[in-house]
Amino acid sequence: MKKLILVLTLIVGFKIAKCQIIDMHMHSYTEKDFWTGKARNGLESSKSVQEHLEQTIKKMDKHNIKYAVISGTIESVEKYTKADKRFIPGYQDFQDILIPIKQFEEYVQTGKIKVFGEVMAVYKGQKLTDSIYQPYLAICEKYGIPVAYHSGGSFPNAQNLGWPKYRIALGDPFLIEDVLVKYPKLKLYLMHAGENFYQNTLRMMDGYPNLYADLGVEMWLHPMTKDFAVKFLKSAKEYGFLDRVMFGSDQMVWPEAITSSINFLNSLSFLTKNEKEMIFYKNAKTFLGIKD
Repeated sequence: MKKLILVLTLIVGFKIAKCQIIDMHMHSYTEKDFWTGKARNGLESSKSVQEHLEQTIKKMDKHNIKYAVISGTIESVEKYTKADKRFIPGYQDFQDILIPIKQFEEYVQTGKIKVFGEVMAVYKGQKLTDSIYQPYLAICEKYGIPVAYHSGGSFPNAQNLGWPKYRIALGDPFLIEDVLVKYPKLKLYLMHAGENFYQNTLRMMDGYPNLYADLGVEMWLHPMTKDFAVKFLKSAKEYGFLDRVMFGSDQMVWPEAITSSINFLNSLSFLTKNEKEMIFYKNAKTFLGIKD
């Protein structure tokens, strides 16, 4: 009986937001780039690309996810967007060489690319200010295409697992400042909200009122990332930046991360129901310019 009372007390204490959701941070795959394995917290991956797609769609149905930004190669994004119209196509720059700039602009014009990201400069030993990205950023500003930029850290031993030039220091949000100055109308959001650099994210959000952030992997992967998320959200609330914080699950190959992320955000008692609804849906709707 005491356990039941405790559980009910906890449930009542959580100001659960039961609203539509926009997930600003999902991933798509082809047979060539799909991978499997357990996450750091023990989550099991899907067994195949098709299972991943099906499980992701089921999660979207279950949690009332109205839209989801899906990032991957052009081929994988096409596969997912054909399967479900709720997916918003994002171009992730896996390869060292980006798709030709003329092709990029054509895809933007035709709606084949609606978000540039996840931009993975940090994994390549690069910065968003590097010359390779400038023509693409100019097109994004011209057409109002959001840029989704990886900030913060990554998985352990990344240098020996395919990304030899990756450095944690490159995930510092301060390193994108010149981009925001050069392209003042650019719609840009920091994936993972800067993670270990969350204080720098907050300072940048104060200095640049057009800058948004998504919570990404922070909400489910590891006790340390969850700690960063809580500290970031408490400060964002105190400083008045919650209206630019967006939900993003970063499910990668683990669709269950979607549920874990939603449950974690709902469990935060310092956020009101309305604040959670802002993060889950309203802020992203504004950022993406969704009218319906």
